[in-house]
Amino acid sequence: MIGYEGHWRTVKKATTALGPMGGLAVVVTWEEGGSARFPAGDELLLGEPDSA
Repeated sequence: MIGYEGHWRTVKKATTALGPMGGLAVVVTWEEGGSARFPAGDELLLGEPDSA
């Protein structure tokens, strides 16, 4: 699970991609639907499903 936009969301899939300026990014697809792209240098708040 990742804390994102004030809510805990369950990660369905995580991949890497190149951003528009050639930088590395992490692309996360949520179990709840949708996806988000994070620059590789971003810090993500992780937790176990029962800690949400």
